[in-house]
Amino acid sequence: MTIGEKIKEIRKNKNLAIKQVSEKCGIPGSKITFYETDKGMPTIPTLQKLAEGLDCSIFDIIEESLGRSRSKCIHAEKCMFYDREVEENKELNGI
Repeated sequence: MTIGEKIKEIRKNKNLAIKQVSEKCGIPGSKITFYETDKGMPTIPTLQKLAEGLDCSIFDIIEESLGRSRSKCIHAEKCMFYDREVEENKELNGI
């Protein structure tokens, strides 16, 4: 699940409209939609504001999204170091 998907999931689970989140956190609704549709990545300060507007922790938003609980990181295609890092970790762990 991406950060945008997680933001949307939390918002919907709390039965909040984008306008309500916008009013609580001070981020324009169009920008929240921008993030929810994964057209951009919010900065840490923006994530903090979104978490405030969603009445949750920033970690509720990013925990799964940035973790490597999957076999392949969601950022693998964008990160030129990802494959090398995975291989180095396998070697260190004897895998």
